[in-house]
Amino acid sequence: MAYRSRVSEVLRKGESQTSIQLPYAMRLAWDKSVSLQKITCHEKVAVPMGRIFAKLLSEYGYDRLHELGIDLFGGCLNVRLKRGSKSSWSIHSYGVAIDLDPDRNTLRETGGTARFARPEYLAMWRIFESEGFVSLGRVKDFDWMHVQAARL
Repeated sequence: MAYRSRVSEVLRKGESQTSIQLPYAMRLAWDKSVSLQKITCHEKVAVPMGRIFAKLLSEYGYDRLHELGIDLFGGCLNVRLKRGSKSSWSIHSYGVAIDLDPDRNTLRETGGTARFARPEYLAMWRIFESEGFVSLGRVKDFDWMHVQAARL
């Protein structure tokens, strides 16, 4: 599901959200002692997002997902302005983006420093891209934690 028009013209902030059951437990990035079995996202991305996590588990297995930090949840639905903006809403406000392993893939990381830029993550990127998701890291070389179901 990739939108050709502006997301704000198609979706409404915080509306039409649903929970998806994860095929494996994810850990909160800011408190790794807390595990999640469900996450909230927009209903239009729920099915592809569910397929993504099932494919990730099949591709890597849980132990490898854990080792690589692909199980570190940094957020999905979060109604807020973009960092540094006074009027532009984050794509997370619509529940069509997800952040993973934010501590090792920070906003300002590049392909030279981000963990997700390494070869062992290529299968992860193929899986996300096969479901129409876009990586800011792979396309713009920043914010490697961020993947969204909306075109740039």
